[in-house]
Amino acid sequence: MTDLTLGQAQRLTAPAPFALLSTLKEDGSTNFMAISWWTYLSNHPATIGVCLSRKGLSGSRIEATGEFALSIVGEDVKQAALNCGRCSGRTTDKKSEFNIPAEKASVIVPEVVANSRVVFECRLVNHTQAADHELYIAEVVAIRGNPEVKQVFAFDGYARLDTI
Repeated sequence: MTDLTLGQAQRLTAPAPFALLSTLKEDGSTNFMAISWWTYLSNHPATIGVCLSRKGLSGSRIEATGEFALSIVGEDVKQAALNCGRCSGRTTDKKSEFNIPAEKASVIVPEVVANSRVVFECRLVNHTQAADHELYIAEVVAIRGNPEVKQVFAFDGYARLDTI
């Protein structure tokens, strides 16, 4: 074996489960961000963790509103989802710019991506510093989905999204 960088290890451990995380912006609109740094944390109660850079918009919006959604998107929004990881929600209305089909969530305020394989609606329980990121721990308050949707995964870091 040889020594690896973290980036090399991330590419070698692909695919990573990909999602669009949605939060409510100050103006009441929904922001979507690309994320594969999420994981299940507990079954009872259902709990999910997401790890976000402190530089981005989404973490501050989770802290301000106490809620977010994870939409495990399908191949029909693959390019739009990839584009969400290439710009900031501070300067771009990603929903409009990339034509992301959104619908009302069942419990929380931010919209979710329509026709997703799975949607987790989450309420913040706690958060903690994780070096240059923040780990947000949230209880899942609603889960919906469509098992016929082909899920996309992140490959080569975030270089491309595809189904498997």
